[in-house]
Amino acid sequence: MEKFQERYDSKISGVISTFDRMIFKGHILSFFQKSNRHHYLFQEKVLFKDFGKYAKKVSGEIKEKARELSDKEGRPLIPLDSSRISKEDVARKIQEEEGIKEGLICVITIVEPCVSFDTRGKERQGKLEVVIQERRCLFCILLPA
Repeated sequence: MEKFQERYDSKISGVISTFDRMIFKGHILSFFQKSNRHHYLFQEKVLFKDFGKYAKKVSGEIKEKARELSDKEGRPLIPLDSSRISKEDVARKIQEEEGIKEGLICVITIVEPCVSFDTRGKERQGKLEVVIQERRCLFCILLPA
């Protein structure tokens, strides 16, 4: 942990520590309110009709960064085909087998249910809007020691 803090000291504004580990999930909370979602897309210069392409582009960038990190750190990228498989158990097994004490253990990708967004037409008004919907999404999970 100290090496990480030293390496990124200029970018760190605070530190949280716990006994074992914490899980952080990222969401753009304001995106869940319709007016904020529309404002965000306006700022990004994304038309509602192009939202699908925009979302695929951003998702692709995240997936590519996860691949780059696993390659750079020389750690495996493991695609799981079931959400019933414990990601924690997979990571612990690799950690034990390879004697990893710190740093990235692996990157796991998995498709799981999630809340996401899509575009739908407003029939009466002949316009599009970006709406919340449940679907299956690809998750990239970085598992540090």
